[in-house]
Amino acid sequence: MTSDGTSDTQYLTLAPTSRMTIDVNQLAGAGRELSVRVVSTSPGLVVERPMYFNYEGKWTGGHDVIGVAAPATTFYFAEGTCRPNFDTYFCIQNPGDTAADVKLTYMKGDGTTSLQSFAVKPHSRYTIKPKDKLGEADDPAHDFSTKVECTNWQPIVCERPTYFNYRGRLDRGHDVTGVSAPASEYHFAEGTCRPDFDPYFCVFQPRGQRRRRHRQPDHW
Repeated sequence: MTSDGTSDTQYLTLAPTSRMTIDVNQLAGAGRELSVRVVSTSPGLVVERPMYFNYEGKWTGGHDVIGVAAPATTFYFAEGTCRPNFDTYFCIQNPGDTAADVKLTYMKGDGTTSLQSFAVKPHSRYTIKPKDKLGEADDPAHDFSTKVECTNWQPIVCERPTYFNYRGRLDRGHDVTGVSAPASEYHFAEGTCRPDFDPYFCVFQPRGQRRRRHRQPDHW
């Protein structure tokens, strides 16, 4: 599903108890932006999307994300920033037959909010760069959490890729799919405070205006 609303379908056969790797550039053609829906005629599939990149010729790396099992009308993201040397994006897929009216609510580190709305064509992908709306600066007002919602109840899918140069020593990228509903409990198996590792927790309270992000003040 491309940015202009055109789409293509390809069929593949996966043997039982096996793995298949699909080269998207080879199948879809290089130079295209797209979203993908993977559907199996039999249950029990698991699909991830690793990606390797040279971002604008300045930051290199790779990231990986597992697909969501179903579209939803709302997604929440605790992390986001428009500070220098961080480029955050939201990629929205509309797999349905009806245009999706999407609203982003940015809840910023200074306690204020900002809204952004747009329409996503049927069977297409749409990309938003928050810096185009919020600008760039090295202060808490340019950190944000985000609620992404479809206001006309068309289920969508949303990811948040981010490309960055961290403190001038690491240029990389990461990507995550949003959660479709807040929860009262989360578990993390990994974490370390060993030398050259900087862990953080970003905590987002989407109900009302109260919001906390657990970060060291000199993170950026």
